[in-house]
Amino acid sequence: MRFRLPELGRRPPPIVYVLSALAMAGPAAADAIHIFWASDPVKPGQTVQVSGMGLAAVGKVEVTGLNDEAEEQTDRGPEPEQAEVLAKSDSSLSFLLPGKLAAGVFSVTLRTGNTTSSFQLNAPDIYWMQGDRGPAATPGGWLRLSGRNMAVTEKAAVKLIAADEKETSLNAAGPDTWSASFPIPEDMPTGSYRVMLWNGTGDVSAWRDAGTVEIEPRSQTERPVMELFSNQPDSADHDDTARINAAMNALHKRGGGTLLLHYGIYRLAGTLDVPDGVVLKGESSDLVTLIWKDTENPPDALIEGVRDFSVEDMTINAVRHFNIIKGGFDAVSGSVAGRNIAVRRVIIRASSFLGRVTDEDAAKRLQAMRDHRRSGVVGLLLAGRNIVVEDCDVLSSMRPFVLVRPAGARLAGNTFRTGRRGWYGISGPDGVLFENNRIIGADFQASGGGINTLEDYVSARNVLIRNNRFETMYGNDREAMTSDGPGGYYSGPLTAVLGRSVRIDPAGLGVLQDRNWERAGLFVVKGPGLGLVARIVKRTGDVLDLDRDISGLAEGASIVSVVPMQENHLIIGNHFQDVGQVQVYGVGYKHVFAGNTALRSAGFGATSLYYKHLQPNFYVQFLGNDVTGPAFQHAARIDIAGRQFKDNDTFLAFGTVIRQNRLHAAATIRVDGRSAIAPAIRNVLIEQNEIARTDIGIEIGQGVDELILRDNVMSDVRISIKQPIRKPDQVVGGP
Repeated sequence: MRFRLPELGRRPPPIVYVLSALAMAGPAAADAIHIFWASDPVKPGQTVQVSGMGLAAVGKVEVTGLNDEAEEQTDRGPEPEQAEVLAKSDSSLSFLLPGKLAAGVFSVTLRTGNTTSSFQLNAPDIYWMQGDRGPAATPGGWLRLSGRNMAVTEKAAVKLIAADEKETSLNAAGPDTWSASFPIPEDMPTGSYRVMLWNGTGDVSAWRDAGTVEIEPRSQTERPVMELFSNQPDSADHDDTARINAAMNALHKRGGGTLLLHYGIYRLAGTLDVPDGVVLKGESSDLVTLIWKDTENPPDALIEGVRDFSVEDMTINAVRHFNIIKGGFDAVSGSVAGRNIAVRRVIIRASSFLGRVTDEDAAKRLQAMRDHRRSGVVGLLLAGRNIVVEDCDVLSSMRPFVLVRPAGARLAGNTFRTGRRGWYGISGPDGVLFENNRIIGADFQASGGGINTLEDYVSARNVLIRNNRFETMYGNDREAMTSDGPGGYYSGPLTAVLGRSVRIDPAGLGVLQDRNWERAGLFVVKGPGLGLVARIVKRTGDVLDLDRDISGLAEGASIVSVVPMQENHLIIGNHFQDVGQVQVYGVGYKHVFAGNTALRSAGFGATSLYYKHLQPNFYVQFLGNDVTGPAFQHAARIDIAGRQFKDNDTFLAFGTVIRQNRLHAAATIRVDGRSAIAPAIRNVLIEQNEIARTDIGIEIGQGVDELILRDNVMSDVRISIKQPIRKPDQVVGGP
């Protein structure tokens, strides 16, 4: 029989499941309350998740709305509102934010019999800061702050505080919850500044320290320009490689400048080596075309530089090729040495399969490219600090772009067309703004790509992927956007905890044990301190130095996983069409997927698992996304998977929020820990979602602890909630 709710607007009563949570309570629960994380942004009438220690002892939750006065403390007003507690354990607490409060920043006080602990909701949680010169900024440039609750109103402001304590106030370019821009005055003195942010709501206590930024001098604008003209009439026998390289070297010897190529065709056979300080520029991409001769042995890169160079305003054509534009790698060691690299308004049309190529020849050409670079040759292969790619259109035989250890990179307004067995990559980032781009599968074997810690990268953090279009990806796993990076350093107990240092058991060392540990993430996945995350500063034998003091929070009974760190990924306002899943795969910490749309895709997800090591997901949020239509072979999902594995009894996923998503047709929300014996997932909130015209609305599998279903709306749904049979004493509330 078909199950039908008559209309959108009918909301089942809240369902709260508390399974084995109380068994986790430790001896520290009655002594103190420690807060590790609280879910926001959040509105009155919505549920707040809190992670920490000692939370089972909380007897009362009080919430006060702060006045929106940037320089004043909220005066004592009416008594705080008491919040309804929905569920609690030693490691987590869920409560309802009182509906009568006005939106803004809230002060929350947790009370036990003799202790209190306070924190704020909706104040800025700054993930990273980035300027118009990558990690730095310039007078007349801009400063971007990305994270949660950045600029809630147009009143948001930044203070730049100089060494002499002189303050300069910057106004936000406009409200922006996730990544707000603040223009810098033209007359701003250069130097180092401490940065403070107020998001336009809350009182003086809601200011947050964003760290320091360097305001650097603007680039010299009056530099030599050397002009070069094409050979006319054009002939396939021409070779302009030597004369272009000679002109660029002459500019380099003069301290840098611009080589301007006038209209026409330039024929090339070798690599154009762009020296430091040189801009290789055409009149426009419509007027200047560089054509490389077809050869069985193309150069490693058609255009290459190391640092402080640009390629602008031209079209590049090539048949058989390896990398097209390569920058940022030391010429001798191959290590990342790049900085200040820009590619602007460049069109690349590179196809190794051009013309009447037999199946045998096509296979040989593909294999040659894969032999040259195992993961595939690249249209734009760029590495280092302050990388800018703007308004380009890139078609490559395999991969459109790869960023290697980018710090302060910005890619905006580009079209990337992915070729055979191709995928894009952002490897080991620390600060990337990827906005208003279009990524299109140009081959039936083209896949998507994502953010990774492959090879020897220890960390992949601080990435904004916003307002992009991802289309027609049918190759490989079809992942439109994924995180990746198998392996880990250690999993097992902490044998000792002494302040900022912990001792580990060598028996638990992982496959990455001989690599660099600095900046790896330590996740407490069982026992005291569950939900705690720290970063590795140094490893000395069996001792790990951390970035924070965890004494009293974790102890010998605590089980941890030390892994390459994937944190602070913001996937905001993108459109995904005819693609696979948009997902976290492996490690994830404080990621947000918000305001995205998906059409004929596999939907959104987070998968925690044993991926050559125990890889957890902590504090991942899915907010306000739209999903319509099934994937290629099955229904679309918002899918939280904890792939529990043999002999493991730790948690894999902790603190997940799925709120205000709209699933329009042939889509479902699924949470599955895959084990009735050892739960893999804890503390999941599924709230205020709208689900329509589908088979199953919400599907809950085995191995899910502390699940709250609240205020979800179903319409034309055959099975509203599908779940395993639970014992009566495991259910609080319920339909």
